[in-house]
Amino acid sequence: MLIYFIRHGESETNLNIRLTGWYDTPLTEKGIEDAKKAGEFLKNVHFDKVFTSDLKRAKKTADIALPGYSYEESKLLREINVGSLSNTPHSDISKETKKITAKIGYSDFGGESRDDFISRISLFMKQLENSKYNTVAVFCHAGWMRAMLDIVTGLYLPRQSVNLGNCAITIYKLNGTLWQLNGLFNIPSI
Repeated sequence: MLIYFIRHGESETNLNIRLTGWYDTPLTEKGIEDAKKAGEFLKNVHFDKVFTSDLKRAKKTADIALPGYSYEESKLLREINVGSLSNTPHSDISKETKKITAKIGYSDFGGESRDDFISRISLFMKQLENSKYNTVAVFCHAGWMRAMLDIVTGLYLPRQSVNLGNCAITIYKLNGTLWQLNGLFNIPSI
């Protein structure tokens, strides 16, 4: 099975450099253009199944990138819940808080711990392992895609070490329970 994970296009909170989490922010005009570029990249791929986060920035990206496809929404595909830090400017979050939340998550702020987030991602991965699709598209979020890279590689990859811009696409090959990273593309850059 081939699985294409697609990050949503630029959102209002991305533009304004705010921590988003479950805050349901819309795409910007650039985000709409990002989604069109992702659609160009994906246009020759036939998907047996399309999943999307239930947050509107991911759903809108799916609508634009893959017109004519229906999709299944899943709360498992949501970004990490950052609790009370949702919609907070990055500049208002201390370096110490950023360090701590990168390692353990946002449970101290009423959000999700990193372990809970990893468990949620693993549950979705397990659902795919138990499915019979050939090619799948999954519209989700940067934190989700970074955490999945951590799961697949068995490493903790620091946020700054992996560039996953808006509408970045990671492609995995799934054989039974073996996940292999086949590619990572930053679409607007191509």
